[in-house]
Amino acid sequence: MVWGQGYATEVTSVVLDFAFERLNLHKVYLTVDADNPGAIRSYEKAGFKKDGILRDEVYKNGQYVDRILMSILKHEYLKLSNCFE
Repeated sequence: MVWGQGYATEVTSVVLDFAFERLNLHKVYLTVDADNPGAIRSYEKAGFKKDGILRDEVYKNGQYVDRILMSILKHEYLKLSNCFE
């Protein structure tokens, strides 16, 4: 496994670049299981913000787990991407 090496953050950045620059989308959103702190951290690092919690959204490993709804808007992405140039 290659956890913690920034690959997910890099892939997310490539997808966001395509979504906002090529497809001209206004917003990208996703859901992530609340019991996956590594993924949540990676999405926050890419600029996503938490919009809400879908309580007991999925049944997994014998229990219900919340899902977190996250999104990023085009102007937020552009502001972040300008910081890294």
